[in-house]
Amino acid sequence: MDPDTTLTVHRLDGEGLTLDGFGLARAFFVGDPSSVGEGAYDSLTGRGDPCRITVDDIRAINTTMRARSKHERWAHLVDRDLDWLTALDPTLDLIAADDREWSDAAGEQLVTTAFRETVGPWRGPSVVTKVLHLKRPRLFPVLDDFVAVMLGVNMPDDASADRKVKIAVALVLHLRQEGRRNLSQLQPAQQRLAEQGLNRSLVRIFDAILWSSHPAIGVPGMTRTLTVAVD
Repeated sequence: MDPDTTLTVHRLDGEGLTLDGFGLARAFFVGDPSSVGEGAYDSLTGRGDPCRITVDDIRAINTTMRARSKHERWAHLVDRDLDWLTALDPTLDLIAADDREWSDAAGEQLVTTAFRETVGPWRGPSVVTKVLHLKRPRLFPVLDDFVAVMLGVNMPDDASADRKVKIAVALVLHLRQEGRRNLSQLQPAQQRLAEQGLNRSLVRIFDAILWSSHPAIGVPGMTRTLTVAVD
């Protein structure tokens, strides 16, 4: 495990993780179908209409991200001008922005509004963030269920939309906190990936590392250490 890119992550349940950051990220980006080749999910981020959710976005998450989200569930959001989406500065970086930049941009408020506008029946945070990351790849992580679990949260399927919004916001803010704390490890990992032609945002790298560290994934040769009672 390279100490320059080894992450120590404090989970919301009080436990902690020590993760082989670059190793896990590279294994994901060169091996997972969502990231490999033209037309893969990661090749589509930031390329569509920045102020609208389109049919192509829903098609993309269904074909490249294992989603099964019916188009009719997005009908009231698709191909419409969305003020809350337009308000999201494409350059706002969840992890790279310092506290003043985040506060001046009203980052928490914008993220909360985005979830309130998108989370609903049959559109939980896992699916919603796949779309939001396409629109703003520097700001929104992909909150797959595995990512949530590795941050110490089990997303309840039967929770109300309001409850899911609160959980999603808490996860994003915690991911920002931990990303900021591990910035000096994430940035070298990002640079090394870029040198291999794998240009990814900090937040995408972080969520890929967390996803890949889930025990069910079992990335060969990679290191994940769980500790307890992190201060």
